[in-house]
Amino acid sequence: MVNREQVGRVLDGALQAPLEAGTQLRYKGGYELPSARGSSIVQIVDAGVSHKPSGLSFRRRLLGPETDLVEWFLDRPLRLPPGHRATIFREPRLPSGFPDLVIVIWNASVAERWAPARADVNASDLRLMHALTTVGPQTECELHSALSSNKMADSLTRLVDAFMIRREQTRWKPCPLSVVFAATQIIAVEAKVSEWRHALNQAYLNTWFTSHSCILVPKIPRNSTMPQDARDLGVTVITQDDVSWDLKPSDQYQPRSYVSWLFNDWAWKMALQREG
Repeated sequence: MVNREQVGRVLDGALQAPLEAGTQLRYKGGYELPSARGSSIVQIVDAGVSHKPSGLSFRRRLLGPETDLVEWFLDRPLRLPPGHRATIFREPRLPSGFPDLVIVIWNASVAERWAPARADVNASDLRLMHALTTVGPQTECELHSALSSNKMADSLTRLVDAFMIRREQTRWKPCPLSVVFAATQIIAVEAKVSEWRHALNQAYLNTWFTSHSCILVPKIPRNSTMPQDARDLGVTVITQDDVSWDLKPSDQYQPRSYVSWLFNDWAWKMALQREG
């Protein structure tokens, strides 16, 4: 039986595999778009969106050199794996801060099979889902003991209706990630014109929900320890000397916390809203 402390740590994103240090964002193959803007398969979401999914909010952008750097980044060529879409969130509000960008690359063929009831799944439900996919099947008694939720039955019902979990005898079992989780990359970007150490610290904090965490700087100062410091933290450095930002192919991305699930579902919900 999984104890309350273990499940609680899972919900808070404390149980996670370490990032591979210095991972590069490269993808061999796929198709290249002129930029992140103006494409039917790339959607940029920010504080100006009229209807947002539950729990999604943003900080309004302030004009300045960091904003200009982000604008430059969004105009770079973007390469996506075949059959994938990109949803780019600008300064979303998270418990750990406001990343300048969170880029969700997701497999459209996975999400297109989701039931309409998936749209009713909320953050509390996804906390429960993350616990089940991380610690394995649980009885309802075990879940109540670990989560102390007075709305557990409602969450289980919504997850069942969305075909995300099923009951086998006395235990609740999650459906395979390949069916219920469409994101193949979740990338956070922190832009800084100066004070790059602060950007590194924030980028490291972002690893609790990402597959890749990056800092975006105009250039690497001469004799700087930035590249090595970034590698030590598992953070990627992107500069304006880079011609494009590409994506490294991966097997099924393992969500690191319930926030990974939130971005997975927010990306899908924003696409539904755009196409509806």
